[in-house]
This record gives sequence, structure tokens and C-alpha cells, in this order.
Amino acid sequence: MGYAISFHVISFFISLFNPFVGFIGLTCSVLIRFQDRYPEIAQMKPFTFLFIGMLLGCYINRDKLSKIEWKQDKLLLSLLGISVVGLIVQNPGALIWEIWQYICVLGFYFFATRLLKTERHFITLFFVMALCISFMAYEAIKSVEMDPLNTPFIDHGNGRWQGLGYYKNANEYGQLMITTIPFLLGIVMLRKSLILSLVCFCMMGVMIYVMGKSMSRTCMATLGVMTILTFALRGDGNLVKKAVVGGLIGVMLVGLLSYMPGPIRDRLNTVREAGDDESFQGRVGAWKYGFEMLAWYPVTGVGKSQWDSHHGKAPHNSFIQIMAELGVPGIAVFFWIIALSFIEFIPILIPSNQDPPGMKGGSNEEKKYKAGNNQVGAAARKNRSVEKMAAKAVESKLRNNKTIAIAAVSTFSGFIIYIFLGNQGYGVWTYFYIGVCAAIRNLIYIPEPKKKRRFSNA
Repeated sequence: MGYAISFHVISFFISLFNPFVGFIGLTCSVLIRFQDRYPEIAQMKPFTFLFIGMLLGCYINRDKLSKIEWKQDKLLLSLLGISVVGLIVQNPGALIWEIWQYICVLGFYFFATRLLKTERHFITLFFVMALCISFMAYEAIKSVEMDPLNTPFIDHGNGRWQGLGYYKNANEYGQLMITTIPFLLGIVMLRKSLILSLVCFCMMGVMIYVMGKSMSRTCMATLGVMTILTFALRGDGNLVKKAVVGGLIGVMLVGLLSYMPGPIRDRLNTVREAGDDESFQGRVGAWKYGFEMLAWYPVTGVGKSQWDSHHGKAPHNSFIQIMAELGVPGIAVFFWIIALSFIEFIPILIPSNQDPPGMKGGSNEEKKYKAGNNQVGAAARKNRSVEKMAAKAVESKLRNNKTIAIAAVSTFSGFIIYIFLGNQGYGVWTYFYIGVCAAIRNLIYIPEPKKKRRFSNA
């Protein structure tokens, strides 16, 4: 209890001086959820406490934030506006609470886009996240080992592993375990150090083991997709070659299924019997009801987070949830945001001589090198060996940026698959990963300087 309170107090004050480190603290707090372990700490409102600290820190250090403008900013504000209108029409009594909740999750998008500016930022954030998740996985393993009959980490009704509190759901727990794996693979590919790579492999092994124990079919499929994308996008070949590599990796993963432990293999085989699967049929029924809600209120929807008042079961699909609750305008804007998130990766994964529409600028390193407006560029014109070194440094930087981008797009793709069967329409992690995708531009682009108006005396 004392450790949890100290963590939040220290993170709050760090946020005031270093918002990036504060963002790590806030993210870890949301991951671990101390309030699920120490219910008493809920009285201090740990999330709100750290969130306010982040807002203050970003304001105090506003000159250090990224100055790039994203179209996603306006679209997310539009989504917030659509939510306000829908609630005013459908349930004005819930307006203040629901909008405050939405502002909090949108804050994660803002923090990610403004604070993740370098390769080191991405690696540090996700490595610390992986450490937290590995600790939670180890916590479950030790509990099961010491008292398998009474451990809270097993649902004794079906034998599936689960977490505590919010993660007392095998699917949510399984997704938690695999969420940082593409970035851990990226750290290994960056070859920072042998020890760091070994640590990453150990963490991935523990996470995958616990994810397997959760027996979540969705998470197993998600992990497969993320693995395929991570290795398929790694090469420099064209799309056909990347597709071939991805296909080969997919075949290998399918082959590995035959060597899986019996319970996991049996769990995966139930996919073939979806027509008789009670869980799948329940999801399909909820989806149909979501379309009925849209038919009732196509413009406003039934209102943000008002699904439960119309249908007793969860939507089990984040896209249908947003469609039913925010109407046609809401789901259209949300899909637009998702599309823009993937577009952010085009300059790195599909390089060209021209900038994509709506994006101006180029690699910071390329600009400095080509323009010769820094010391390295000036020396390169005089010394061919220095020129080669500068070119090599630029190539290394671009390769590292690509590794980070591959980790981000693989993670986001896997998360999109997961929320297709989950209830994350307004979840923190949905907007966190949208922000991570948008922050990729911080690695590549620099904002154009604003032209100052000159006033004549005439």
C-alpha cells in the first residue's frame, strides 16, 4: 500500500519537470492497476491524480512538446463533439461524467503524440511497459505454483488463467501479455546489447507462456498476425516478396499448432465449430442488436456508453459499439482516424522520392545531410571519409526508424484485430495506440516554420 502511494506521488511530481517520464508512470499505473490490489488507494483517485499531473507538466514544459500538427487532432475533437451531441439528445444526465471519461482517454493520444519524439522514447516506454507486464506474468506463475487450488489467477470453472480486478477476464489478460512483444522484437533487431536482447527474450517467453495459459483464441490469432507482420515488413523487398515471407511464417505458425499442449490445441479447434459455439453465437447476437440500434438512431446513436441500457450483453466489437452509440457520423470519423493511423507508416515502409499528400518535409537527418547546413554536412564536403560516415549514420538512423515503425504498425494491427472482438471503443489503449501511430511522424518530419507577417510603414 505504501509503495503504491509513493509511486503515484513521485510520478506526479516527476510529471511537472519531465512529462515523458511522468507519462511512463501514468502508463504503468494503468497497466498494473494498483487499485485492484489495494482497494484503499482508490480513494485518492490515482488515475485522476496522475492525469492532472501530466496536464500541468505538459503546460509547464509546453515549449518542449512536439509542434507537429495532425489531422487526427481535429477528427478526435470531432468525435468528442459527436459524443456530446448524442448524450444531450439521448441521456443528458450522463453528459458530464461520460465526457470527462472520454477526455481522459483522449489525453493518452495527446501525450503520446507530443512526448514520443525519438527512437529512445519509444524503446524506453515499451520496455518499461514490458517489465510491468512481465512482473504481472511472474506474479501469476508464482501464485499458481504455490497454491494451484485457491489461486485467484485461475478461473476454476474452465481452467483458464486470468488476472486481478479489471484483468479478471482471460481475454483481457491474454491481450495484456502480448501487447509489447513487437517492440521487444524490435529492440532485439536494433542490437543495442546482448544482455538487453536476452532480457527481451526472457520477458517474451514468460508473456507467451501466460498468454497460452489464458487459452484466448483471439489473442493467439493476434500474436500470429503481429509476428507475421514484424518479420514480413523487415525486409527491403517489394510487397510481393513481403507477402511471400509473411505467408511462409504463417505456414510455420500453423505447423507449430500441432505441437501445442492438448488444452490449447483443443481450444483452437473450437474455431471450426463456431456455429455451435455459445460464445460466438452470443457475439453475433450482440452485433445484430447493434445494427438495430443504428437503425433506431442513425444520426446520434443511442449515446456514448449507453449500450447496456438497450442491450444486456456486451457488444463484443468496438466498431459496432461506436457505430451503435455514436451513429453513422461517429463510426465514419473513427474509421477515418484508423485509416490515417496506418497512413503514418507509408513514408518509412514504402519510401518514395515524394512526400505523401498532406505531409511535407523529410527525414531530419536527410535534410541536414543534403542541405549541408550543420557541422557534419560542412565537413562532409571537405572530407570524403567523413561524408561516408555521415551517410552511414543517416542510413543507420533510417533503419532504426523503420524498426520502430514496424513494431508500431504490428502492434496496432494486432490491437485492431483484438478490439474487433472486444469492448475497447472508448478504452485508454485504443487512443494510446492511435497516438503511438501518429507519433511515428516525429521520427521523420519536422514542422515547417511559420512565416512571419511583415507590416510596412506605408
